[in-house]
Amino acid sequence: MGWIGLVANARFLPKAVDQFPPIPTRMRARSRNEHRQRGFTLLELMIVTAILSIVASIGVPNYVAALRTARIGKTRHELVTISHAIDAYAGANGGQLPLTLHQVGFGGKRDPWGLPYCYLNYAAGSGDGLDWAIAAGIVDPSALQKPSGDPEKESGREIFSDAYLEKLKIHYGSEWYEKFLATQAAEITRAASAEGSTGIFVGVDPETTRRRDRYMFPLNTDYDLFSLGSDGRTAVSLGDTLGRDDVIRANNGGFFGVAAEY
Repeated sequence: MGWIGLVANARFLPKAVDQFPPIPTRMRARSRNEHRQRGFTLLELMIVTAILSIVASIGVPNYVAALRTARIGKTRHELVTISHAIDAYAGANGGQLPLTLHQVGFGGKRDPWGLPYCYLNYAAGSGDGLDWAIAAGIVDPSALQKPSGDPEKESGREIFSDAYLEKLKIHYGSEWYEKFLATQAAEITRAASAEGSTGIFVGVDPETTRRRDRYMFPLNTDYDLFSLGSDGRTAVSLGDTLGRDDVIRANNGGFFGVAAEY
């Protein structure tokens, strides 16, 4: 056909190309958008992950520390409030301390960690929330005298053992003793029945359970009042690591704060 034939046929090429319909503008735009929205690359994901890790490493510890500080502050405030209630009770009862926090309106009160506040009346050998002493092996639960929890015994004379009642009468005096039996003994019994293992104890030997500092000197001479802290455990001595996070009352009310700072 030669070059003349090629030139002749070339005249028909543009017409053949023009026969294909053009790509619509909307389709071209959608194709570009799909290309843009294909997702993150591996490098982009790695960068985002690294940024989030840095933020978490800075923010989470600060949040945890702030939460702990807030809980300690609230616990300290509540210990001061309970202590004032105990002092007011003693002032109205000839200097005699309550047997339990129920007598001052704080029975079953829990700290910001959800654990019951611990109270021990040295003179009466009674208190609240002494499960920590049983868990630590300091107190034999079979040796404790717990209220019977029978709400039907309204007289109060059958709630505690005769020996313990006689001890209360000698220590507190006849006037307090009769008032206690008439107005508070049955209430304490019902409270002990409702609270179960985290409730009220009587007949405790204070010499084995009273809190002491790292040098084994008693923290107080009247009563112990403290929170078990975040770990929910403690020991008699603040020298033991288990008791370092406790929030305590010490120096007969002269100190309220974290045991590690005492």
